[in-house]
Amino acid sequence: MRVNYTLPGFLPSDLVPAESTRAGDNPFRARMQLAPAPTLADWKSLLRLDQPPPAAFAIGPPPRPPSLEAQDAPARRLMWRQMLDRQVVALEENASTGAGPADSNDKRALARMLTLLMRVRDVEGEVASRYLAEAGS
Repeated sequence: MRVNYTLPGFLPSDLVPAESTRAGDNPFRARMQLAPAPTLADWKSLLRLDQPPPAAFAIGPPPRPPSLEAQDAPARRLMWRQMLDRQVVALEENASTGAGPADSNDKRALARMLTLLMRVRDVEGEVASRYLAEAGS
């Protein structure tokens, strides 16, 4: 059995040389408006290499969202401590009533996280008290 892989009319011998298809006077090429090629002096401006690169002092900070209020450190510390105290109380209530996560691994992970946050709270309190003690002397 013999298979013919060529289509009639598309045999390699029927191909026209590429140079004859590149004639500049065909109607399609005459209608096209080609942009002029950039000159050597123009390539830097084309890639915007002639402009100074942005630096940190040239770019300002992003605008502050209107919903964000500037709070002082003591207010933020108090808010953080109150939030952590509420979570610890909620965890203790859930442990006594049996509510909360059903998985014991989740309960242990939650207890470890709150223990870690309480340690961070204690260390932060020590740092703040040292700072106040050094500032007062």
